[in-house]
Amino acid sequence: MKFTAHGHSDVGFLRETNEDSFLVREDKGVFAVADGVGGLPYGSLASLLAVQFFDSLTNNVYDGIDPTRLCSTIERIHKNIIKCGSIVGGQNGIGTTFSGVVFLDNKVLYGHVGDSYILKYEKESGQLTQLSKEHTLAAELIAKHGPDAAVDMPEHYHHTLTRCLGQDIDFEVDSGDFDVTCGDKIIISSDGLLNMVEMDDISEVCSSMSPKSLVHELVDLANQNGGVDNTTVVCIEIE
Repeated sequence: MKFTAHGHSDVGFLRETNEDSFLVREDKGVFAVADGVGGLPYGSLASLLAVQFFDSLTNNVYDGIDPTRLCSTIERIHKNIIKCGSIVGGQNGIGTTFSGVVFLDNKVLYGHVGDSYILKYEKESGQLTQLSKEHTLAAELIAKHGPDAAVDMPEHYHHTLTRCLGQDIDFEVDSGDFDVTCGDKIIISSDGLLNMVEMDDISEVCSSMSPKSLVHELVDLANQNGGVDNTTVVCIEIE
């Protein structure tokens, strides 16, 4: 499978530091975005460890990898970050979201934990689809009780994670695979993008721009709309 890719990260206008990290390895077909968990120390370290471990543990993309084995890799990354966090983060440790994809010859695998995003844009239909689920308190309450649960819901529920890498809690990694065709695009981003830019606006950009132009346009849009968080975007276009 042939593709082109680009990634970019920006601190935004209100944060003093950038706690996002991303991975673009076109040579291996491996891509990821991680976002350090707010309220915990060393968020930038946690996210950097996540993408670096993902890079090293997928050094040779091999035949036979599937969502189950990808989950095992991400669970190993989780345990590694716990160990590192116990050294630098003390009793509270460190934490990060993680969204990663692996391109094979005939499909794309993904693994996801937290509230970063994996989106797929289909060129033929012009449809933009969110593949990842948000692991937040708000999303889980809405899934359990329906849309009415969102009425009068405290704002911080939308930012309270129920799953992340690095905290010593049990959870499942969301994973799966999907097909792509020529002209389709995959976007991986931190929540700084979707909190600032509507899906319709992202879809419009997808229809007309190359990965490099698209990534910088989306980061600029997030900043123009307030830039209240770090924004990181990776885009892969299938050729």
